[in-house]
Amino acid sequence: MDTTTLSSLCNDLETHYGLKPSRRMSIIEKMVMFLYTKAVGASNREVQERFQHSGKTVSRYIKEVLKSLCLFVVEVIKPVDP
Repeated sequence: MDTTTLSSLCNDLETHYGLKPSRRMSIIEKMVMFLYTKAVGASNREVQERFQHSGKTVSRYIKEVLKSLCLFVVEVIKPVDP
């Protein structure tokens, strides 16, 4: 995924699907953390070490991104009415 696509997705998730930055982490960093976790199958501990956040923080932000992506997918993937 290139930076333009990632930026556009982050903007859509923020604007339409409730993903918000926190005081300490931008939406892009949340997305990169999520994508890293999924792409390499990283454990919470590996993500903690890579991004220098606590396990609780990692879990919370992964869940936030996943929730927003689930809302996004419901809008984008729609079955064709036969």
